[in-house]
Amino acid sequence: MRIHRPALESIAMTSGFEMSSDVMSENATRVRANGEDYAAAMQRLSERGAGGGAWGDDGLLGLFTSAYAECTRMGVEALTGLADTIGTTGDSLNTVASRSRAAEEVSLGDTGKLHGEAWG
Repeated sequence: MRIHRPALESIAMTSGFEMSSDVMSENATRVRANGEDYAAAMQRLSERGAGGGAWGDDGLLGLFTSAYAECTRMGVEALTGLADTIGTTGDSLNTVASRSRAAEEVSLGDTGKLHGEAWG
């Protein structure tokens, strides 16, 4: 299978960059909430235990169930760390929105001083 990758020239930004601070703040809140939901789901998964107990231990599966339990524990542990990353990403997006909003207000004020009138 071949993945199509556009040439760099075809994806170059030629018309500027725009963002809505309000929309970014709304989405930042959603990302933060998703991080909290993810953390709660990982907590429930962790509480279920390592699994494999239903298979019983008749001596034949003991080695397999202990390896399975260890892999499950490590996987849950690794995925649990993502909850913090998701939440922090939401917080960071909210910071970007706030700082962009503040920079825009300062810029509008400075522009108004240059031209002797308030733009907005």
